[in-house]
Amino acid sequence: MFQFSYKLKVAERVKAKCERHPRYNPEREGRGGIKGGCSICFSLFDLHQARLSLDAAHREFLRRALPWTRVRRSRTKPQFPKQDEPPMQNTTL
Repeated sequence: MFQFSYKLKVAERVKAKCERHPRYNPEREGRGGIKGGCSICFSLFDLHQARLSLDAAHREFLRRALPWTRVRRSRTKPQFPKQDEPPMQNTTL
């Protein structure tokens, strides 16, 4: 049986802009919007593509793994009757 625990948290915020092409947006313009073979714009595009592929891989993993996962429930202590109270008895008239 194959078992592993999985926890992913990505909390990175990137604010980057090309000095020569400050209006370049890799999300809107894609690879075709890069002017003059600018290496910084290519890096921004690659960063955007890496983020998209990470998100896609995460969604694919969840889609395939969710049918076999079990929800963990916290253990609760068993409820025993209090010692001061007598156990409930059946009384008939």
